[in-house]
Amino acid sequence: MAATAGEYLPRRRRRTAGVPVPKIVDHEQRRQELLSATWRVIARTGIVSVTTREIAREAGVSTGVLAHYFADKGALLAAALRMSHQQVYARIQERTQGLLGLDAIRVIMIEALPLDEERLLEAQIEINFISLALGNSALLDLQHEEFERFWETLHYRVCEAQKLEQVDAAADPSDIAHELVILVEGLSQEAVLNAARATPERQLQTLNAVLARIAIRDPAPAS
Repeated sequence: MAATAGEYLPRRRRRTAGVPVPKIVDHEQRRQELLSATWRVIARTGIVSVTTREIAREAGVSTGVLAHYFADKGALLAAALRMSHQQVYARIQERTQGLLGLDAIRVIMIEALPLDEERLLEAQIEINFISLALGNSALLDLQHEEFERFWETLHYRVCEAQKLEQVDAAADPSDIAHELVILVEGLSQEAVLNAARATPERQLQTLNAVLARIAIRDPAPAS
């Protein structure tokens, strides 16, 4: 006698009983975890000696999983640098909402300087990449691209400050933007290599001095 449709239902259940449900992987989250592990390894060992095996061990995955997300070590390191910069720009965008001119410039600079553990780690990654980029044209191009991006962000705000009469309109905004970029790079390098000479307090003191110098002073009261 032919089986009814209902008679097949228990059989189907018996076939699937005990079969584990595949774990749903959030690939973007996994990618971020792998990049965070890359940061920690670079900060601990330096970028020259870092290996994909050590990064995989730090992330608690196999090298095969790592290879699934990044074609090679160069792609992984470039992604780690981009992620570091993305975090900086995300903070800048959030914390400059509603700010203009010099107020915005000050916040941008503070977010870019290594004033706490998170930003010091970003500076360590950046400094490590400089040495590697000298022998890697792709990473060197990436460094140039990120330099220009930061320069343009500051240049826009300097021009804005000039329109608001906070900065001398006769000053070259390109020169001011370049000086601010170099200030971040110099203080970041000093904080990584000689933290005692670039304490957060000293960094802020230097920043305040530079911003005070480029700002238009309040006119003297009439006598």
